[in-house]
Amino acid sequence: MTLEYSISAGHPFCMGVMSQTNGIHIAMPFPESEGKECGMLLYKAGHELARIVFPECYKMGEVYVLFINMQMEADYTYLFFCGEEQFTDPYAHIIRGREKWGRRKEDRPRAAFAEDTFDWEDDMPLRIPYEDSVFYSLHVRGFTKHASSQVSARGTFAGLAEKIPYLQQLGITAIECMPVYEFEECGKTKVNYWGYGKGFYFAPKKAYASGKSAVLELKDMVRACHSQGIEVVLEMPFVPGISANYVTECLRFYMLEYHVDGFVPVSYTHLRAHETGRNL
Repeated sequence: MTLEYSISAGHPFCMGVMSQTNGIHIAMPFPESEGKECGMLLYKAGHELARIVFPECYKMGEVYVLFINMQMEADYTYLFFCGEEQFTDPYAHIIRGREKWGRRKEDRPRAAFAEDTFDWEDDMPLRIPYEDSVFYSLHVRGFTKHASSQVSARGTFAGLAEKIPYLQQLGITAIECMPVYEFEECGKTKVNYWGYGKGFYFAPKKAYASGKSAVLELKDMVRACHSQGIEVVLEMPFVPGISANYVTECLRFYMLEYHVDGFVPVSYTHLRAHETGRNL
């Protein structure tokens, strides 16, 4: 199968990849790319479909900003390349190949394109005053994974939503979730159970979803919590070396796309303290 496409100018309104009915908008930094051929590897059903080279005329500093005019299909995934190096989109909203908890993942998973829009109904920020707030810190998987949780979707966003009546009984007004982004839990010698450390920060963790979509299930959970007067706050422990612009864009993304109510700053010292690991 030959992919037909054309490339035109894009608009640098936000970083990352945005899928549209008639193609893909890309605004992606390629550090240290001078003199190297850069572009996208597009896959269909796991097989390479096209190698799309980005013309230099669409490069602004180290950022390529362009639009690929093409017919989109639901099962497309992609990687980027810079010279001989391939890398996963650090702004990816969905990561493929990490669906099962505890199964060692490939180091360079492919990204996928975002799902359709979500109906938030009448969801609005709760803005509960701090002096009236009661926070409950939890691990999405650990909170309901045991059979004693008595939920149907144990260890998932949906399972957490099933426990909202229990949280209400405790008088909880906000849940503080340990990392929910895509991270590699299987280390070389131990398990990163808690999720602190490197990850694909824009993508919710697929192993925390009971159905096909972690994106939609996390949104369902947030909407359900809000409907019962409970705020959702995320721990976002960015590792050293992440740029301030990236952090700002990521936090803004979760507030706009997932309607979360805030974030908890986590120091790198705190991250190191959680590297002792835990059994599956």
